[in-house]
Amino acid sequence: MSESPSNQHVTGPSAPEEAGIDDLEHTPEESREGRENGLPRYRIELESSDEGIRRVHHVHADSLEEAVVKVREADQWPRSGPGSDPGRFRVVEATEENASSEARQQRNARRRYLNTIVEAGLTALGKTAPERSDHESFDVLCDFFTRAVTLPGHSAFPSGEAETDRLLNTDDAATVMVELLTTHLDHHGVQLTRTPPMQTTPPQTPPTRTLPE
Repeated sequence: MSESPSNQHVTGPSAPEEAGIDDLEHTPEESREGRENGLPRYRIELESSDEGIRRVHHVHADSLEEAVVKVREADQWPRSGPGSDPGRFRVVEATEENASSEARQQRNARRRYLNTIVEAGLTALGKTAPERSDHESFDVLCDFFTRAVTLPGHSAFPSGEAETDRLLNTDDAATVMVELLTTHLDHHGVQLTRTPPMQTTPPQTPPTRTLPE
């Protein structure tokens, strides 16, 4: 029986992604073009929970249902080894590719990545939830990780202007990264200290000299 999702988004619990998940050896090269013979391209994401593998295939088809069937065809899969049996995989997401779906996939990928950081970080710290610190550098470090990692490109780095220098509200991912960083520094005996901000002084104008007439 073929799988026919009732809508264009099928979700389920995540599993570790397979290395080279979008490699061309797993996805025919021609499927990476926008349309093929007038057919739209679909992105089908599958996972095998027992093998801990997640795969992504791109196929051209008349409909989403046909794409889900085509992704099971033998030429879409490795001939042997882990992840080579389509019967052990289930569809977790199926979408027609366009500009909005690509942006959504990027957001979802970033969210999964940040969730991995939080979960792995809490495990390393031996905690079940992020904890804010009263250390004077905590808010500054959280601000850095928020700008650089959790929300890249959303906020400019401080440049001397009051608006950009304002510390951002932190989130769980930034908090965990700061906890990991400070724990790592403490382990190596490195202490963080706050220094007064550098004062910039305007360049002095050399004295003028009046030449005799």
